Amino acid sequence: MKIPPTLSVVLKNIFKKPATNPFPKSDPIPTPEGFRGKLVYHVDKCIGCKLCVTVCPAGVFEYVPELKKVTLWLGRCVFCQQCVDVCPVNALEMSNEFLLATYDKYDDNLRWLKNEEIEEMLAKQGGKTKKYRVIPEKCKGCTLCARNCPQNAIEGAPREVHKIDPNKCVGCGICATVCRFGAIEEYEE
Repeated sequence: MKIPPTLSVVLKNIFKKPATNPFPKSDPIPTPEGFRGKLVYHVDKCIGCKLCVTVCPAGVFEYVPELKKVTLWLGRCVFCQQCVDVCPVNALEMSNEFLLATYDKYDDNLRWLKNEEIEEMLAKQGGKTKKYRVIPEKCKGCTLCARNCPQNAIEGAPREVHKIDPNKCVGCGICATVCRFGAIEEYEE
């Protein structure tokens, strides 16, 4: 009688030491370079461009228009890192933290910008919002601002003065950053 090949593998592995880490009974192994752990959100860096909202496949982000910021719920995150890659100001980053297990899917550890924090930030802001407008005398109609606007708030034909739709503008400032002629200025509403 011939011994099946799988039985010999099973018998060898019975006497081997386990390859897995018996965590949490022991210390966790160090995370490797490029590990995609808990998402970290730097609220102060966020410019409200909504690119993370657009690119997220899991619906983690929710835009708060009064604040021009996003709030996120990590309970939905699939750790794909697309939001980190698309963020123009590095307001998002992946950490090495992986201990996110909880019995409560609404745990505060899985939430950024809770309702109380949003209300507090709105009170500090004083109701003013940052917007941008084109200075017609300086605009050359190069279309660079319109091509880089994540909200498609800038309209205009090449070599003509462009206009920013204040209803679509979220005040991210990308247009002012890319404008080579200084034709876009910031104002408060």
